[in-house]
Amino acid sequence: MRDYRFDVARATCMIYVIFVHLYDYVYNVKVGTAIVDIPALATIVDACLGLFTFSSGYLLGSKYIFGNQSHVNVWDFYKKRILRIIPLFVLSAVVLWLIGLNGTRQTLNGLLCISPFVTPRPKTLWYIPVILICYAITPIISRDSLKSKIRNCLIVYAMLLVINRLIPSTDIRLLFNVFFYMIGVISSSCVDWKMNFRYGKLLQVLIILVFIIFVCIGQVNDNFHLKLYRRIVGGVGVFAWLFLCEYISNMFFGSVNYMKDRWKTQVCRLISYISYASMACYMFHRLFFWMGEQVCNPSEAWAWLYMGGLVFPVMLVLSYYIQKRYDVLVKKIE
Repeated sequence: MRDYRFDVARATCMIYVIFVHLYDYVYNVKVGTAIVDIPALATIVDACLGLFTFSSGYLLGSKYIFGNQSHVNVWDFYKKRILRIIPLFVLSAVVLWLIGLNGTRQTLNGLLCISPFVTPRPKTLWYIPVILICYAITPIISRDSLKSKIRNCLIVYAMLLVINRLIPSTDIRLLFNVFFYMIGVISSSCVDWKMNFRYGKLLQVLIILVFIIFVCIGQVNDNFHLKLYRRIVGGVGVFAWLFLCEYISNMFFGSVNYMKDRWKTQVCRLISYISYASMACYMFHRLFFWMGEQVCNPSEAWAWLYMGGLVFPVMLVLSYYIQKRYDVLVKKIE
């Protein structure tokens, strides 16, 4: 049975990240400065992308198990992942270079997947090399026994920590996201995170509240300049957001009467569409916002309405069809 929590997670995480980036275009500031000026927003972005990575690890760890008892072919796995993401990544990187968002060196570092270890890193697309590294280590860490999964994850993560020490420019976001990818892979065989035990739901609510309180304290007391504080809060946020997504999925996907709750079915359909288009949206949203600016650049009073109310929905629709047509092409190649 499909776990709709992760559809909700992909949809809501993508929408939040894109709306944070939209802030830059609405207020006509230099790309990225808005996030730095409001560190709480950046920390919630960390939580969103961490949940996106965790979800990938959980779902792939459930589907692909490698080892002596497995019949999964490593090269078939790599081929599928490469076909699903690399061509769109290359296209997006070239487009963002052409519109001037990323410089030549940033673009090359991203395309060569060395940006998690060297600077300068590409804006927005920094995340794609990170998730590709997660895919690369999947056959090593997603094994046919829980003990092997934990052991291999510890070994690989220890190697990353050594690399971090040897290469000081290593992006801390790589360590953060790989950690939650590994948590997803490990827990895919032993934990469903629905907290179906006594006081489990209460614990979910407490984690959500703790995350909200930590974000507020960090913003008021300027604690977000401490990298450790930001990563801890972002880490709590991964699960806080997951639990929120569970409540949302239960609300809309739990028990839908298709005759009486037509509005729920429409919301369910919308969430599924946005989830499906989430990767294309993430890769190309900067292009759509840039194009929106070229067409019309209204005052701040109307910018939210124009960019959020018109450009954003058009971007969702076009991203869905980009992903749909691309998947048709990929299936023919496979």
